[in-house]
Amino acid sequence: MDLFSPQFKADPFPTYAQLRAECPVHQHTATSSGGGRIWYVTRQADVEAILKDAETFVKDPANARDGKKFGGGGLMANINRNMLFADAPDHTRLRKLVNLAFTPRRVETLAPRIQTIADDLLDQVAGQDSFDLIDDYAFPLPITVIMEMLGIPQADRDKMHDWTKAIIAPGRFGITLKGRKQRMRAFVEYLGETFEQRRQEPQDDLITGLVQAEADGERLSEAELSSMVALLFVTGHETVVNLIGNGMLALLAHPDQLAMLQADHSLIDQAVEEMLRFDGPVETSTTRWAAKDVTLHGQNIKRGDVVRVVMTSANRDEQAHDRPDVFDITRPLISQNHVAFGKGIHYCLGAPLARLEGRIAILTLLRRFPHLSLGTPLDQTQWHTGVTFRGLKSLEVRVG
Repeated sequence: MDLFSPQFKADPFPTYAQLRAECPVHQHTATSSGGGRIWYVTRQADVEAILKDAETFVKDPANARDGKKFGGGGLMANINRNMLFADAPDHTRLRKLVNLAFTPRRVETLAPRIQTIADDLLDQVAGQDSFDLIDDYAFPLPITVIMEMLGIPQADRDKMHDWTKAIIAPGRFGITLKGRKQRMRAFVEYLGETFEQRRQEPQDDLITGLVQAEADGERLSEAELSSMVALLFVTGHETVVNLIGNGMLALLAHPDQLAMLQADHSLIDQAVEEMLRFDGPVETSTTRWAAKDVTLHGQNIKRGDVVRVVMTSANRDEQAHDRPDVFDITRPLISQNHVAFGKGIHYCLGAPLARLEGRIAILTLLRRFPHLSLGTPLDQTQWHTGVTFRGLKSLEVRVG
């Protein structure tokens, strides 16, 4: 199983089906980390059990190995000291400090602004015979939204994106270790200046909210502030880019489903959930460590071993979904028991926002361009490498 090959990324589902049937807990040797052992878990029942068991499968390696405490030290502490890499009680405290910004009710108030952004982006490609759905629409929409929420000027978008490339996937973008450190240092310095500005001149934005947030008499440290903004920025756009891109690819590759949604826009909620299940934006979970020895399907996972659950495999599990390889936007919502946004205490905080952006983006696209079609053959689509996110490099579409 070559997790980084273009062939695998283009269609990983047959491989995952074979793993679910023959080796649902698969041992993989990570050559990039000195030959460390990583366990990939592919069946939905096991995936859900691991995601919900935050005591056995921990996010902070210090709780499974002898090492530094939550977030580590040095420069990486300013990136990793957030709730994604924390266990209770740190996770509980951090999530409580940002939870109010992402409640479904508060997120819905963003709908008019998201609609305006979507309309403006499509105005820019109106009159063209074709355009790149990723670069021209799926990417700028969520990154504009999250930057406005955080209170980061749009003029800084390119450098913010460049800095976060070094955080999430330096290898994908050919960034050296030296280049990564330089970008991360610049990112942390930029955020430090921004935090100080908000302390002096508070604004109506999420960064001000994080700077001022207090729970049980505690506030976020400087490293926690930097880490939290990095997390919100990265997950706030990367996931939605892939939801829109993968979802539209699935629609365009299934003309009958596209026609059905065009004829009845009330199906959009079911359609978005089916897109998340069928080819979701996150392929595997971020790293977990086994805090104790565990035996699962005959495999002995040792304390300190790395464990990754494969969400895209779980969402195609024959034991959990009827006709899992069929893209059907009429599936009842109650039957779409997918794990695209995770489960348990680390369930994606931004899921309500991602769903709203996906819903608005896709409906606006279909209304503006009712005869949209693929401009690139399916077998020529190019996918980003990497094991965490699953997304297209580009997707040319014809307006028709």
